[in-house]
Amino acid sequence: MHFVIKGSDLVASVAMVEKAVSTNDQTPVLGGIHLLVAENILTLTANNLQMAIRTQVPCNAIQPGEHIVNGKLFSELVRKLPPEEVTLEWVDGQIIISAGRSRFSLNTITEDQFPDFPLCEDKVASVTDYELLRLIRNSAFAASNDDHQPIFQGVLMEIKDKKISFVATDSNRLSFVQAETGTAHIEAGTFIIPKENLVELGRCLPGDETMVRILAGKNQLAFEFEDTVFTTRLIDGRFPNYQQVLLTEQKTRMTIKRTELIQALERAAIVGRADNAPVLLQVKDNVLEIGTTSSMGKSQEQYDVKHEGPPEQAAYSPRFMLDMLKVMSADEVEFRFEGTRQALMKAADDDDHLYILMPIRI
Repeated sequence: MHFVIKGSDLVASVAMVEKAVSTNDQTPVLGGIHLLVAENILTLTANNLQMAIRTQVPCNAIQPGEHIVNGKLFSELVRKLPPEEVTLEWVDGQIIISAGRSRFSLNTITEDQFPDFPLCEDKVASVTDYELLRLIRNSAFAASNDDHQPIFQGVLMEIKDKKISFVATDSNRLSFVQAETGTAHIEAGTFIIPKENLVELGRCLPGDETMVRILAGKNQLAFEFEDTVFTTRLIDGRFPNYQQVLLTEQKTRMTIKRTELIQALERAAIVGRADNAPVLLQVKDNVLEIGTTSSMGKSQEQYDVKHEGPPEQAAYSPRFMLDMLKVMSADEVEFRFEGTRQALMKAADDDDHLYILMPIRI
Protein backbone atom coordinates (compact mmCIF):
# COMPACT_ATOMS: atom_id res chain seq x y z
CA MET A 1 0.00 0.00 0.00
CA HIS A 2 1.39 3.38 -1.03
CA PHE A 3 -0.53 6.61 -1.65
CA VAL A 4 -0.41 10.39 -1.40
CA ILE A 5 -3.33 12.43 -0.07
CA LYS A 6 -4.19 16.03 0.76
CA GLY A 7 -3.65 16.56 4.49
CA SER A 8 -7.02 18.23 5.14
CA ASP A 9 -8.84 15.40 3.34
CA LEU A 10 -7.09 12.79 5.47
CA VAL A 11 -7.89 14.64 8.70
CA ALA A 12 -11.58 15.03 7.78
CA SER A 13 -12.04 11.40 6.78
CA VAL A 14 -10.27 10.06 9.87
CA ALA A 15 -12.38 12.34 12.08
CA MET A 16 -15.49 10.86 10.46
CA VAL A 17 -14.71 7.20 11.15
CA GLU A 18 -12.92 7.47 14.50
CA LYS A 19 -16.32 7.77 16.23
CA ALA A 20 -16.71 4.01 15.65
CA VAL A 21 -13.27 3.08 17.01
CA SER A 22 -13.59 0.86 20.09
CA THR A 23 -11.99 1.99 23.35
CA ASN A 24 -11.85 -1.61 24.63
CA ASP A 25 -8.21 -2.70 24.48
CA GLN A 26 -9.13 -6.39 24.81
CA THR A 27 -9.88 -6.65 21.07
CA PRO A 28 -7.21 -4.62 19.24
CA VAL A 29 -8.78 -4.96 15.79
CA LEU A 30 -11.98 -3.22 16.95
CA GLY A 31 -9.80 -0.29 18.04
CA GLY A 32 -8.34 -0.03 14.57
CA ILE A 33 -9.05 1.91 11.40
CA HIS A 34 -9.01 -0.17 8.22
CA LEU A 35 -7.32 1.56 5.28
CA LEU A 36 -8.01 0.31 1.75
CA VAL A 37 -6.44 1.94 -1.32
CA ALA A 38 -7.68 1.11 -4.82
CA GLU A 39 -8.21 3.09 -8.03
CA ASN A 40 -7.18 6.43 -6.49
CA ILE A 41 -9.72 6.07 -3.69
CA LEU A 42 -8.88 5.69 -0.01
CA THR A 43 -11.60 3.88 1.96
CA LEU A 44 -11.45 4.20 5.74
CA THR A 45 -13.56 1.97 8.00
CA ALA A 46 -14.04 1.64 11.75
CA ASN A 47 -16.32 -0.94 13.38
CA ASN A 48 -16.81 -1.50 17.12
CA LEU A 49 -19.72 -3.93 16.51
CA GLN A 50 -22.19 -1.39 17.93
CA MET A 51 -21.78 1.00 15.03
CA ALA A 52 -19.64 1.05 11.91
CA ILE A 53 -18.61 3.96 9.72
CA ARG A 54 -17.09 3.84 6.25
CA THR A 55 -16.05 6.84 4.20
CA GLN A 56 -14.16 7.38 0.95
CA VAL A 57 -11.82 10.16 -0.18
CA PRO A 58 -9.76 10.71 -3.36
CA CYS A 59 -6.02 10.07 -3.24
CA ASN A 60 -3.10 9.43 -5.57
CA ALA A 61 -2.69 5.66 -5.37
CA ILE A 62 0.84 4.48 -6.14
CA GLN A 63 0.33 0.91 -4.96
CA PRO A 64 -3.04 -0.59 -3.89
CA GLY A 65 -3.38 -2.45 -0.61
CA GLU A 66 -5.13 -2.62 2.75
CA HIS A 67 -3.94 -2.52 6.35
CA ILE A 68 -5.26 -1.82 9.87
CA VAL A 69 -3.72 0.79 12.17
CA ASN A 70 -4.47 1.71 15.77
CA GLY A 71 -7.36 4.16 15.39
CA LYS A 72 -6.71 6.38 18.40
CA LEU A 73 -3.01 6.75 17.68
CA PHE A 74 -3.52 7.28 13.95
CA SER A 75 -6.25 9.91 14.42
CA GLU A 76 -4.22 11.87 17.00
CA LEU A 77 -1.17 11.81 14.78
CA VAL A 78 -2.76 12.96 11.50
CA ARG A 79 -4.34 15.94 13.27
CA LYS A 80 -0.86 17.09 14.32
CA LEU A 81 0.79 16.76 10.89
CA PRO A 82 1.94 19.85 8.94
CA PRO A 83 -0.76 21.20 6.56
CA GLU A 84 0.80 19.59 3.49
CA GLU A 85 0.36 16.53 1.34
CA VAL A 86 0.72 13.30 3.29
CA THR A 87 2.36 10.15 2.01
CA LEU A 88 1.50 6.77 3.53
CA GLU A 89 3.39 3.60 2.65
CA TRP A 90 3.40 0.11 4.13
CA VAL A 91 6.91 -1.25 4.69
CA ASP A 92 7.74 -4.44 6.61
CA GLY A 93 4.68 -4.44 8.88
CA GLN A 94 4.60 -0.69 9.49
CA ILE A 95 2.76 2.26 7.99
CA ILE A 96 5.27 5.01 7.19
CA ILE A 97 3.63 8.45 7.36
CA SER A 98 5.44 11.43 5.84
CA ALA A 99 4.43 15.08 5.62
CA GLY A 100 6.95 17.83 4.87
CA ARG A 101 10.04 17.05 6.95
CA SER A 102 8.09 14.89 9.44
CA ARG A 103 8.20 11.10 9.31
CA PHE A 104 6.51 8.55 11.55
CA SER A 105 5.99 4.80 11.55
CA LEU A 106 3.07 2.90 13.08
CA ASN A 107 2.81 -0.83 13.58
CA THR A 108 -0.13 -2.44 11.78
CA ILE A 109 -2.65 -4.78 13.40
CA THR A 110 -2.39 -8.22 11.82
CA GLU A 111 -3.42 -10.81 14.41
CA ASP A 112 -7.20 -10.46 13.94
CA GLN A 113 -9.56 -10.21 10.98
CA PHE A 114 -11.38 -6.91 10.63
CA PRO A 115 -15.16 -7.43 11.01
CA ASP A 116 -17.32 -7.36 7.90
CA PHE A 117 -19.21 -4.14 7.29
CA PRO A 118 -22.96 -4.60 8.00
CA LEU A 119 -25.08 -5.18 4.92
CA CYS A 120 -28.21 -2.99 4.68
CA GLU A 121 -30.10 -3.03 1.39
CA ASP A 122 -33.81 -2.50 2.16
CA LYS A 123 -34.93 1.09 1.52
CA VAL A 124 -36.68 2.65 4.50
CA ALA A 125 -36.74 6.43 4.05
CA SER A 126 -34.93 9.48 2.69
CA VAL A 127 -34.53 12.82 4.50
CA THR A 128 -32.14 15.75 4.30
CA ASP A 129 -29.33 15.80 6.84
CA TYR A 130 -30.80 19.03 8.23
CA GLU A 131 -34.16 17.34 8.86
CA LEU A 132 -32.54 14.22 10.32
CA LEU A 133 -30.49 16.37 12.68
CA ARG A 134 -33.69 18.11 13.80
CA LEU A 135 -35.28 14.73 14.54
CA ILE A 136 -32.24 13.61 16.55
CA ARG A 137 -31.88 16.82 18.55
CA ASN A 138 -35.55 16.93 19.44
CA SER A 139 -35.77 13.34 20.64
CA ALA A 140 -32.49 11.83 21.88
CA PHE A 141 -32.26 13.99 25.01
CA ALA A 142 -35.39 12.32 26.44
CA ALA A 143 -33.95 8.78 26.28
CA SER A 144 -32.70 7.12 29.46
CA ASN A 145 -29.09 6.74 30.60
CA ASP A 146 -29.99 3.75 32.79
CA ASP A 147 -28.16 0.56 31.71
CA HIS A 148 -30.81 -1.54 33.45
CA GLN A 149 -33.50 -0.37 31.00
CA PRO A 150 -31.97 -0.87 27.54
CA ILE A 151 -35.25 -0.31 25.70
CA PHE A 152 -35.43 3.20 27.21
CA GLN A 153 -31.87 3.90 26.07
CA GLY A 154 -33.09 3.79 22.49
CA VAL A 155 -34.92 6.19 20.22
CA LEU A 156 -37.82 4.75 18.26
CA MET A 157 -37.82 5.56 14.55
CA GLU A 158 -41.35 4.82 13.41
CA ILE A 159 -42.70 4.75 9.87
CA LYS A 160 -46.47 4.90 9.89
CA ASP A 161 -48.80 5.98 7.11
CA LYS A 162 -45.70 7.06 5.15
CA LYS A 163 -44.75 9.52 7.92
CA ILE A 164 -41.44 9.47 9.82
CA SER A 165 -41.39 9.99 13.60
CA PHE A 166 -38.74 9.77 16.33
CA VAL A 167 -39.84 8.98 19.90
CA ALA A 168 -37.78 8.74 23.11
CA THR A 169 -38.73 8.28 26.75
CA ASP A 170 -37.17 7.52 30.13
CA SER A 171 -40.63 6.79 31.64
CA ASN A 172 -40.73 10.23 33.34
CA ARG A 173 -40.82 12.23 30.10
CA LEU A 174 -41.40 11.54 26.44
CA SER A 175 -40.48 13.42 23.29
CA PHE A 176 -42.32 12.84 20.01
CA VAL A 177 -41.09 14.59 16.87
CA GLN A 178 -42.35 14.11 13.34
CA ALA A 179 -40.47 14.90 10.16
CA GLU A 180 -41.67 18.00 8.37
CA THR A 181 -40.16 16.78 5.10
CA GLY A 182 -38.79 13.48 3.87
CA THR A 183 -39.96 10.40 2.01
CA ALA A 184 -40.92 7.05 3.57
CA HIS A 185 -40.32 4.10 1.24
CA ILE A 186 -42.32 1.64 3.35
CA GLU A 187 -45.87 1.85 4.70
CA ALA A 188 -44.93 0.93 8.27
CA GLY A 189 -41.93 -0.10 10.34
CA THR A 190 -40.30 0.39 13.74
CA PHE A 191 -36.58 0.59 14.54
CA ILE A 192 -35.13 1.24 18.01
CA ILE A 193 -31.76 2.99 17.67
CA PRO A 194 -29.33 3.30 20.61
CA LYS A 195 -29.29 6.90 21.79
CA GLU A 196 -25.48 7.13 21.86
CA ASN A 197 -25.17 5.92 18.27
CA LEU A 198 -27.82 8.36 17.11
CA VAL A 199 -25.99 11.26 18.77
CA GLU A 200 -22.76 10.21 17.00
CA LEU A 201 -24.65 10.10 13.70
CA GLY A 202 -25.73 13.68 14.28
CA ARG A 203 -22.08 14.69 14.69
CA CYS A 204 -21.25 13.09 11.33
CA LEU A 205 -23.90 14.91 9.29
CA PRO A 206 -22.58 17.79 7.16
CA GLY A 207 -25.65 19.99 7.79
CA ASP A 208 -25.86 21.37 4.26
CA GLU A 209 -29.14 19.85 3.03
CA THR A 210 -27.41 16.67 1.83
CA MET A 211 -29.87 13.85 1.20
CA VAL A 212 -29.57 10.92 3.62
CA ARG A 213 -30.75 7.48 2.51
CA ILE A 214 -31.88 5.16 5.32
CA LEU A 215 -31.66 1.40 4.71
CA ALA A 216 -32.33 -1.65 6.88
CA GLY A 217 -30.48 -4.93 7.30
CA LYS A 218 -30.48 -7.75 9.82
CA ASN A 219 -30.81 -5.95 13.16
CA GLN A 220 -28.97 -3.01 11.58
CA LEU A 221 -29.86 0.38 10.14
CA ALA A 222 -27.67 2.30 7.70
CA PHE A 223 -27.55 6.01 6.93
CA GLU A 224 -25.87 6.83 3.61
CA PHE A 225 -24.84 10.38 2.69
CA GLU A 226 -22.20 11.78 0.34
CA ASP A 227 -19.26 9.31 0.45
CA THR A 228 -20.09 7.98 3.93
CA VAL A 229 -22.11 5.06 5.29
CA PHE A 230 -22.99 5.04 9.01
CA THR A 231 -24.51 1.83 10.39
CA THR A 232 -25.87 1.14 13.85
CA ARG A 233 -27.11 -1.96 15.56
CA LEU A 234 -30.73 -1.91 16.69
CA ILE A 235 -32.13 -2.64 20.15
CA ASP A 236 -34.33 -5.73 20.39
CA GLY A 237 -37.61 -5.43 22.23
CA ARG A 238 -40.97 -3.72 22.21
CA PHE A 239 -41.05 0.05 22.64
CA PRO A 240 -43.70 1.31 25.11
CA ASN A 241 -47.10 2.25 23.68
CA TYR A 242 -46.54 5.99 23.70
CA GLN A 243 -49.83 6.79 21.97
CA GLN A 244 -51.84 6.20 25.12
CA VAL A 245 -50.06 9.05 26.93
CA LEU A 246 -49.64 11.27 23.90
CA LEU A 247 -53.24 11.56 22.80
CA THR A 248 -54.93 12.86 25.94
CA GLU A 249 -56.79 16.08 26.66
CA GLN A 250 -55.82 18.20 29.66
CA LYS A 251 -58.44 20.68 30.87
CA THR A 252 -56.06 23.59 31.53
CA ARG A 253 -53.84 25.14 28.89
CA MET A 254 -51.75 28.26 28.71
CA THR A 255 -49.50 29.95 26.15
CA ILE A 256 -46.33 31.82 27.10
CA LYS A 257 -43.26 33.21 25.32
CA ARG A 258 -40.57 30.53 25.18
CA THR A 259 -37.69 32.83 26.21
CA GLU A 260 -39.63 34.07 29.24
CA LEU A 261 -40.34 30.53 30.38
CA ILE A 262 -36.70 29.47 29.89
CA GLN A 263 -35.39 32.39 31.91
CA ALA A 264 -37.89 31.86 34.74
CA LEU A 265 -37.10 28.13 34.96
CA GLU A 266 -33.35 28.77 34.95
CA ARG A 267 -33.68 31.20 37.84
CA ALA A 268 -35.91 28.79 39.77
CA ALA A 269 -33.45 25.97 39.13
CA ILE A 270 -30.64 28.01 40.71
CA VAL A 271 -32.60 28.38 43.95
CA GLY A 272 -33.73 24.76 43.93
CA ARG A 273 -30.36 23.29 42.97
CA ALA A 274 -29.29 22.37 46.51
CA ASP A 275 -32.21 19.95 47.02
CA ASN A 276 -32.93 19.21 43.35
CA ALA A 277 -36.28 20.85 44.11
CA PRO A 278 -39.11 20.84 41.56
CA VAL A 279 -40.65 23.99 40.18
CA LEU A 280 -44.31 24.72 40.98
CA LEU A 281 -46.50 26.13 38.20
CA GLN A 282 -49.78 27.79 39.17
CA VAL A 283 -52.09 29.43 36.63
CA LYS A 284 -55.22 31.45 37.34
CA ASP A 285 -57.00 34.29 35.53
CA ASN A 286 -54.34 34.60 32.80
CA VAL A 287 -51.48 34.84 35.31
CA LEU A 288 -48.80 32.16 35.66
CA GLU A 289 -46.82 31.93 38.89
CA ILE A 290 -43.53 30.04 38.81
CA GLY A 291 -41.79 29.26 42.07
CA THR A 292 -39.60 26.88 44.00
CA THR A 293 -38.56 26.35 47.61
CA SER A 294 -35.39 24.71 48.87
CA SER A 295 -33.10 24.74 51.89
CA MET A 296 -31.23 27.62 50.21
CA GLY A 297 -34.22 29.92 49.71
CA LYS A 298 -37.34 30.60 47.69
CA SER A 299 -38.18 32.04 44.27
CA GLN A 300 -41.47 33.38 42.95
CA GLU A 301 -42.27 35.07 39.63
CA GLN A 302 -45.46 35.98 37.79
CA TYR A 303 -46.17 36.26 34.06
CA ASP A 304 -49.16 37.24 31.96
CA VAL A 305 -50.25 34.30 29.81
CA LYS A 306 -53.10 33.22 27.58
CA HIS A 307 -55.09 30.86 29.77
CA GLU A 308 -57.98 28.50 29.05
CA GLY A 309 -59.73 26.16 31.47
CA PRO A 310 -59.89 26.01 35.29
CA PRO A 311 -57.13 27.22 37.62
CA GLU A 312 -54.45 24.57 38.05
CA GLN A 313 -51.15 23.84 39.75
CA ALA A 314 -48.53 21.11 39.49
CA ALA A 315 -44.80 20.61 40.09
CA TYR A 316 -42.24 19.49 37.51
CA SER A 317 -38.52 18.99 37.04
CA PRO A 318 -37.12 22.30 35.72
CA ARG A 319 -34.30 20.44 33.95
CA PHE A 320 -36.74 18.25 32.02
CA MET A 321 -38.72 21.30 30.92
CA LEU A 322 -35.57 23.18 29.91
CA ASP A 323 -34.29 20.23 27.88
CA MET A 324 -37.17 20.56 25.46
CA LEU A 325 -37.54 24.32 25.51
CA LYS A 326 -33.90 24.76 24.47
CA VAL A 327 -34.22 22.59 21.35
CA MET A 328 -37.44 24.24 20.22
CA SER A 329 -37.41 27.20 17.87
CA ALA A 330 -40.97 28.47 18.42
CA ASP A 331 -41.57 31.94 19.83
CA GLU A 332 -44.50 30.78 21.96
CA VAL A 333 -45.05 27.56 23.88
CA GLU A 334 -48.35 25.93 24.74
CA PHE A 335 -48.47 24.04 28.04
CA ARG A 336 -51.39 21.77 28.94
CA PHE A 337 -51.69 20.23 32.39
CA GLU A 338 -54.18 18.86 34.90
CA GLY A 339 -53.18 17.95 38.45
CA THR A 340 -51.45 14.59 38.73
CA ARG A 341 -51.94 13.69 35.05
CA GLN A 342 -49.13 14.00 32.52
CA ALA A 343 -48.56 17.45 31.02
CA LEU A 344 -48.10 18.24 27.34
CA MET A 345 -45.78 20.94 26.05
CA LYS A 346 -45.43 21.97 22.42
CA ALA A 347 -44.91 24.89 20.09
CA ALA A 348 -48.04 27.03 19.99
CA ASP A 349 -48.26 26.94 16.21
CA ASP A 350 -47.61 23.28 15.27
CA ASP A 351 -47.94 19.68 16.45
CA ASP A 352 -44.75 18.22 14.92
CA HIS A 353 -43.00 18.10 18.29
CA LEU A 354 -44.89 17.04 21.40
CA TYR A 355 -43.36 16.69 24.83
CA ILE A 356 -44.96 14.69 27.65
CA LEU A 357 -43.91 15.35 31.23
CA MET A 358 -44.97 13.57 34.42
CA PRO A 359 -45.61 15.79 37.47
CA ILE A 360 -43.70 15.46 40.73
CA ARG A 361 -45.71 14.89 43.89
CA ILE A 362 -45.06 17.51 46.55
